[in-house]
This record gives sequence, C-alpha cells and structure tokens, in this order.
Amino acid sequence: MANTSDYEEESEISESEIEESVEKFYSQLQSNQYKVKRSGKTFRCPFCPGKKKQSYEYKEIVQHATGIGSSSSSRHKPKSKAEHQALSKYLKNDLADPASLLQVAIIRPSPQRNNEEKYVWPWMGILVNLPVWFQDGRFVGDNRDELILKLSEFNPSDVHPLGDHKGHTGKCIVEFGTDWIGFRNAMSFVKHFQSRGVGRLDWGKNKQTSEEMHGWVATELDFNSGGIIGGFLKQHGVLKSVNDVMLEESKRIGSRVTDMTMQIEAKNKDLHEMQYKYHAKAFSLERIMEDNERIVQSFNEDRRRLEEDVIRHQRYVLEQNEKMRKELEYNRRQLEASDKQINMESSQYEINKQELQNQRQKNAEIEQKKADEEVLKLIEQQKREKEENLKRIVQLQKELDAKQQVELEIEKLKGQIEVMHHMGGGKDDSTVKEKIEKLKEELKDKMEEMEVSEDLYRGLVAKERIANDEVQEARKELIQGLENMLGGRSSIRLKRMGELDSKVFKEIAQARNGNDLEATLAWSKWQKEVQDSNWHPFKIVGQKGREEVIRSIRFLD
Repeated sequence: MANTSDYEEESEISESEIEESVEKFYSQLQSNQYKVKRSGKTFRCPFCPGKKKQSYEYKEIVQHATGIGSSSSSRHKPKSKAEHQALSKYLKNDLADPASLLQVAIIRPSPQRNNEEKYVWPWMGILVNLPVWFQDGRFVGDNRDELILKLSEFNPSDVHPLGDHKGHTGKCIVEFGTDWIGFRNAMSFVKHFQSRGVGRLDWGKNKQTSEEMHGWVATELDFNSGGIIGGFLKQHGVLKSVNDVMLEESKRIGSRVTDMTMQIEAKNKDLHEMQYKYHAKAFSLERIMEDNERIVQSFNEDRRRLEEDVIRHQRYVLEQNEKMRKELEYNRRQLEASDKQINMESSQYEINKQELQNQRQKNAEIEQKKADEEVLKLIEQQKREKEENLKRIVQLQKELDAKQQVELEIEKLKGQIEVMHHMGGGKDDSTVKEKIEKLKEELKDKMEEMEVSEDLYRGLVAKERIANDEVQEARKELIQGLENMLGGRSSIRLKRMGELDSKVFKEIAQARNGNDLEATLAWSKWQKEVQDSNWHPFKIVGQKGREEVIRSIRFLD
C-alpha cells in the first residue's frame, strides 16, 4: 500500500503525460497500492490526504474524482487530474457491483417528463443572465472555479463560461457527467431554478426585465437553437433520450454483468483450486509448523543449555580472574618486597664491592710487599748458594790439585822405586832395599791419603749435586708460587738465573779475541750449555780403574 509520503515525493508531470499517467495510477489502484474503500459503503480519496473530508459515499466519491479529473482550473495540477481520472475509472469499473449498477440504471425521470424528450448528453445545464461588468475594454464575470463553487450543491463535473469578442456573455454551460447520478444532479439543477421562478419559460417571459440568473437543462431545443450556446452544445455533446441512454446503459450493464458473471465463475473455479491448494498448503504448513515448533523447542533447549554453560563458564572465568587477580596482587607485593630487598642488597653489594676492592687493594699491596720480600729472599738465597757453590768449586779445585799432587808424588815414588830396583845388585843393596821399602811405605801412605781424598771428594760432589737439585726444585717452586701469587697485577718481573748477559759477555769475548763473530758464536755456545739442566761444570770420569774429576770446560775454548 503506497503511503502519503511516497506519493508526495513523486515528481510532477506535464499535460501531455496525463493519459499515460492515468493508466499508471489505475494499475496501482487495481493492485491495491492505494486504499480507496473503507468499511461498509464508504470510500476515501487516497490522493487528497490533507482534505478535511475523508469519508464519501459512492456517488460523492465519483463526483469528486470526476470533477477534479475533468477540471481545467490551473489550481489542479496535471498530476492531480491524472490521479483523479484514474480514481474515477477505478470506481466505475472495479468498485461498482452489478446490483448498484442496475439500481442506478433503473433511475427514471419524473412521471411528468416525456421519456422520449431528447437531452444533450453528457448531461448539461444552461445558465444565463450571469452578472458581468465592464473592465479594461471587455466584459468580465465569474470564472470557472468561482462558478463551480457557487454550484457545488449540484456537484457539477465542470463549468464552461461562454464568451465572444466583447468578453464574457453572461452565459455558461454546466456539465454533470454521463451517468445517472449526473442526470439526477441535472434534474435537481432544473428543479432548483424552476422552484424559484427562473427557469427556461421564465427567462422567455422576463428576458428583458429580469436581473436574476436563470437556469435549465439543455435539450434538443437548445441543441438546435444556434448561437454561442447551440454551437458549444453541438461541439461537446449529442442528443439522446432517456430511453436511449437507458437502453445503452442496460446493454452495457448486461454485458458487464455477463462478463462479471463469467469472471465470478472463473474466480469461483480459481477459488476452488486455491482452496484445494490452500488445504494442501495448510496441511503442509501444519506439518512444517509442527516441525518448526519442534525445532524451536529444541533450539530453545539448546539455547538454554548453552546459556547455562555460558553462565557457568562466566562464573568460572570470574572465579579464575579473581584468583589470578589475588595471585597477581600477592606476586606484586612479593615483587615489591623483593625489589626492596634487591635494592637493599644492591646497596649492600656496592658497599661490599667497595670494601672488597679496598681489601683487594690492601691484599695486593700486602702480596706485592710479600713478593718483594720473597724476591729479595730468593735473591739473597741464590747469592748465598752461589757463594757456597763457588766455595765448593774452589774446595774441589784445591782437592783436585792436592789429588793431582799426590798422584804426581805417587808416580814419582814409583819411578824412584823402579830406579832403585834397577840399581840393585851392588854393595849397597841393603841400603837400596831399605830405601825401596821406605819409598813403598811412603807410597802406601800416599795411596791411602789419595783414597781418603777421593772418598771425601766423591762425598762432596754427591752432596753438591743433591744440594744443587734441591736448590733447583726450590727455585722452580718459588718461581711458580710467585707467578701464581703475583699474576699480571705486579710490576715485579723475574729474571731466570743462569741466563747470560749477552752485552757484557760479548764485550769481554771481543776484547779477548778481537772478533765480533767469534764472540757471538761463543756466547751462543755458552748460553746453550747454561740452559741445559743436565750440564755441570765438572764431571767424574774413570781412568785406569780410578775415578778422576776432570775439568770439562775451559773459558772460551
């Protein structure tokens, strides 16, 4: 159903589009897009929503639609005319049932009127002696809309003021339509003027003296009268008797009744088919509704369970959230406490770190002092050991010299004994023998003395080796301990004992040999010997069954 707002928003049309728009609005009325019929026998105009009167009887709504649809007034726009023409067509063709049409068709004129009298059809009335006045060189009078308003009690479909070259003639033609309602309005129009003594006959008598407006229905007499009135009637109407109109109307209504009867029968047939389909659809729909009800019930049950699950889940989530919130709060407090503890420990750590650094500094200083003392002790010890070793070497050298002296004496004594043996055999043999015996005794004493010296020497050499090994072990342990103790922090560095000073050695060697190359070769040889831990400046070798200490090196040899 089209509403008023949609209707008002439609665009305006032109005069040339009225006929096309009539069919458009007529189709919309037939498809019930506009509501026309109200309850009972009342109707409404869907195209005049703002009009005060909203309820019409059938003849009133027909007159309303016909009047506006055929209006030539500029106050009715083309669109409004097309809408009301379509409404008039819809009322006459679709909303008038056969009984009402027949009822309209049997309307008869009054008994006094001759049914064979011919009237101008569409039904028309004539008004003469209308008030006119002279204005701007022409006669003027009431216009169409003003006349329709004055004649509204007769429901004219249109009013046509007649004029000539001088202007308004004081005459007009009133149209009442083509149906019997229009005929009844035309008869009411005639009776009104006749009852007031201003009808056709009265106009013929008082034409020259009367100032009243006279009116009557247009008949054959007026149609053939000539003049401006006759010309308009001939142009816009035809002559028909009441019987002619009734016969045509009866034929038309009969044809429509037949058509409508056939349509009713077809509609009844369609209705039976639709009822059958309806029952089938209703049965199917009932089953669908039952299935739908079961589905809805199952859905509601599932939804109820789902809602319960959601509520339980929400409750669980809330409980978990609350639990987690408490845990988070507890953890937050713990973290705050830990943070405070860490800050305190950090402060204490900084203090301890500073104290440790200070202590390390003190320890380093103490260790440095101890290392200095140990190094000094080591240097002193090595100095003492060196002095002792030098003393031992001197002692050994003396003992070696003494041994060699003893050996020389022994050899000398042996030589003397040999000489004595060769000199024996004379008078002095006894003397020689005594000397030989004395030399043997002396040789024996020297041999014993040499053996004691050798025993003493071997003991000293063994002790010297043991002492040297002990010194070397102590030296290694001391160096290792100092390296571990001092590490890379100490500015004290160690010089390994036994390394030759190349500068001093080369200067002395070069001064002695006068050759720089030989000095370098000698230093390299001595440095290699000194670095060998198995090398000793003295060694013991056996010679003729006796062990003898021989000096193994000579300076710069």
